[in-house]
Amino acid sequence: MSSQSNAVALRPALVEFEDPQAQLSRSLRVTYIVIAGLVIGLILMASVIQTSGAVIGAGKLSVESSVKQLAHPTGGVISALYVKEGDRVRKGDPIMRFDSTVSGGSASMLGQSLEQLLAARARLTAERDGATSIDFPPELRNNPSPSAVAAMQEATRQFQVRAQLRMAEQGGFRERIAQTEQEIAATRSQMDSSRKQSALIGPELDSVRSLYERKLVTITRLNQMERTAADLNASAASAGSNIARLHARVAELRVSMLESQRMARTQAAQELIAITAQLGDQKIRSIAATDAAERSLLRAPHSGIVEKLAYKTIGGVVPPAQTIAEVVPDGEPLIIEAAISPNDIDQVQTDQSATVMFTTLNRQTTPELQGTLYYIAAEPKVDERTGGSFFPVRVRVSEAELSRVRGVKLKSGMPAEVFFATGKRSLMSYLLKPLMDQFNRAFRE
Repeated sequence: MSSQSNAVALRPALVEFEDPQAQLSRSLRVTYIVIAGLVIGLILMASVIQTSGAVIGAGKLSVESSVKQLAHPTGGVISALYVKEGDRVRKGDPIMRFDSTVSGGSASMLGQSLEQLLAARARLTAERDGATSIDFPPELRNNPSPSAVAAMQEATRQFQVRAQLRMAEQGGFRERIAQTEQEIAATRSQMDSSRKQSALIGPELDSVRSLYERKLVTITRLNQMERTAADLNASAASAGSNIARLHARVAELRVSMLESQRMARTQAAQELIAITAQLGDQKIRSIAATDAAERSLLRAPHSGIVEKLAYKTIGGVVPPAQTIAEVVPDGEPLIIEAAISPNDIDQVQTDQSATVMFTTLNRQTTPELQGTLYYIAAEPKVDERTGGSFFPVRVRVSEAELSRVRGVKLKSGMPAEVFFATGKRSLMSYLLKPLMDQFNRAFRE
């Protein structure tokens, strides 16, 4: 009796001892079912739940007209500094002066030479045209400098001296013409006298010849009368010849006088051509020298604040084309300049909305600003530090949006991040897209 009761008492224990394997199988099945349910649920959720995609670009706050970099094309030795970093300047204010001893002296010498050439050209123009006075150009007449006045005075003196020489030469020609004309008049009087005497002696010769034929006078008397008549005719003919020669001399003198005038004008014209060529070259050199002298004073190209002043010592040497300082424009609208990866550039376009966040400010107190993409570079640029390429873009944020940032003065150069929404996609598409892209590239050469 007792053995049966013990067997009955031990039976539940034996049942519990044999069930763990089945219990483990049931637990595993339940676990698998739960895991499968979770996986299926996650897949369904990933396929159904939509998330907004975005292209992210790192950038900074900047002014719309960009920071103005100051440089000098030739450089030089600093002779004066008028600003320091942080100073506010207006457009045209002096920033720095370079030593202009050489360039300033060259400009002054070339300027004087240019004034002399201008005066000489005006003088030669008057001589070529036969004018009685010099018409100086406005750049000389309106120039009160002593060098310009001296150049005009010297040109006037030379003009008067040369005019006097020409007048003296012309006077000599006129005097010789007058003397020759007087000789012509005297010779004509002599010719007329000889002709009159010849006309008077003609009847007398005929009378003597008639008397000789009648043997009333000797042959000596007849010969004497004929010689007298011949001498008178010869004298009249000689006078006529002299008159013709003297007329030719007068004509020659007049031609010589005109030739002298022509030669003087021709010489003036030739000198004018040479002076004009010199003047053109001199103007180019003078402009270059004056420009170099004016560039010795570096001025602010825009109103703003001076930043990154690289040279602060009097006597320091500035290399050519080296950045001297930057002027951050004052009062210009602020924009966001960002960089977009070439892989994402196809997902952004102008007039697209953008969200701007300032990464250095407290995100809990700094709101996200809304802006508009208005510029996308046509070609990518290369980052010199990393070697990677990027597309520069610009986002305009309104003044009303910028005013939402309180307690902080926004300045050019503050870092920012820009988000461009690209549309909603399921989580599953994010998971499968890399695999699908890899699959599409597989088995291709």
